[in-house]
Amino acid sequence: MIVRRSLTAAVLALTFAAAPVASFAQAAAPMAAQAGGPVVKIKQGAVRGAAVEGVEMFLGIPYAAPPVGDLRWRPPAAPAGWSGERDASKPGATCQPNRDGSLVEDCLFANVTRPVGAKPGAKLPVLVWIHGGGFTIGAATGAFGAETDGIQFAKDGVITVSVSYRLGRAGWFAHPALCKEGPCGNYGLMDQIAALKWVQANAASFGGDPRNVTIAGESAGGISVLELMLAPDARGLFQKAIGESSFGRLEPTPLKGAEAAGVKAAALVGVTGEDAAAAAALRKASLSAMPYSGPFTSRAGPILDGRYVQGGIAQGFAAGKQAKVPLLIGGNSNEASLFRPQAAALDAIPAARKDAAMAAFDPTGVGNKLQIVNDMATRQYVTEPDRAISRAQAKAGAPVYLYYFSYVTPAQRGTSLGAGHTAEIKYAFAGPKQKFAADDLPLAKAVNAYWAAFIKSGAPDSAGGPAWPRFTPATEASMEFGADGPVAHEHHLKAQLDWQEEAVKAGAGASPSAPK
Repeated sequence: MIVRRSLTAAVLALTFAAAPVASFAQAAAPMAAQAGGPVVKIKQGAVRGAAVEGVEMFLGIPYAAPPVGDLRWRPPAAPAGWSGERDASKPGATCQPNRDGSLVEDCLFANVTRPVGAKPGAKLPVLVWIHGGGFTIGAATGAFGAETDGIQFAKDGVITVSVSYRLGRAGWFAHPALCKEGPCGNYGLMDQIAALKWVQANAASFGGDPRNVTIAGESAGGISVLELMLAPDARGLFQKAIGESSFGRLEPTPLKGAEAAGVKAAALVGVTGEDAAAAAALRKASLSAMPYSGPFTSRAGPILDGRYVQGGIAQGFAAGKQAKVPLLIGGNSNEASLFRPQAAALDAIPAARKDAAMAAFDPTGVGNKLQIVNDMATRQYVTEPDRAISRAQAKAGAPVYLYYFSYVTPAQRGTSLGAGHTAEIKYAFAGPKQKFAADDLPLAKAVNAYWAAFIKSGAPDSAGGPAWPRFTPATEASMEFGADGPVAHEHHLKAQLDWQEEAVKAGAGASPSAPK
């Protein structure tokens, strides 16, 4: 993702480097199950998992047919069944590129973590986790310094289903030859919907309640959560939503623009034309031979196809098109860590708005330009859009709980610009594999408890900690997770958010841009 238009016309210098973690291999045919693990009978057949850290895990379960060969760049097809027991003690392949740029396209797997001994009919709440990574990298059960396997949630009485989905060219790609066949472009979003349908069909077998499903995700996963709330095809597949760092003013790439980018990519592998022969040739081409140009954050993302994605996120919410379900949404205090804006951007703010900017972002006159531009970029891309989405969801009559994660570990407080992008994930999951310093552990336990309470009931306030007030038009309440622990606010950061809202009205963008 990258910014279409910069903060008040100032060009922010954007740099981001991320090396994908290695994929895990999974054989195409079911592997023989290992003896001794828990067994669950699902629609496709029996799966044997493993006992891990006091919970039960079932890994690498296909929720759709492998999207390879003629199924590349098509809506996900139903998964095949099997006889006997499938080994579900090892993870399936991730959908992200390997370090050499190659891809394992047979990667549509779900991973289930549940309390020990959960039985069909237990009706435990279900969390479906959608990972982030700019729609190009990331893994279902952990990435970016966080373990998202759901072990602690299982100990809290929640079943976690983490899912992979097609990334990069495989998942977010349009070409005229493909679009003539039917729905095109948002194959990764189609995968997520297929995974939710799989959860509806199989949650009860693991002891889950298909009528108490929460979707959650961070960054690209958070964007996906908001897109799923707007997608008619996803309606009724979940009852609650959690969006972390969700870039709520996302504008999708117009289909014609995405098709034009697809034509350029196809030319890299010698494919021309827009007929069925071109589509067939594309399905045989090497995806690694179609590299992206431009920064990491501009490479892939939602496309305005008219069915799965019908418009901008904020506009859709303002029009009341979203699912009217309880929503927990928020971001971190230094989301700008993803973009790394330069201090010089402050000098490019138009004089007509400069005084108001300084009054909002530097009221005591400290003059730390780098801190100011980081705060501005964070408000632009995440914090102000979070408020806009919360306002729209509250107006629609649904419960909304807004958060702001500002916690920085004590050793970094003298030099840090704030809690960076992805920082909150490990606190939300807080599993035993995640090592916390003694100073950090109390907040991790608190955040995890609030998230678990919301997943169970739609009300994080039932966690037993300080009261988390519901966001309303009158109070615009939020919960800050910072150095002082959970602290509730009303109209938090109002001057800064109002300044950014005025910038939006004046035409400043806060949206990722087109795939390249």
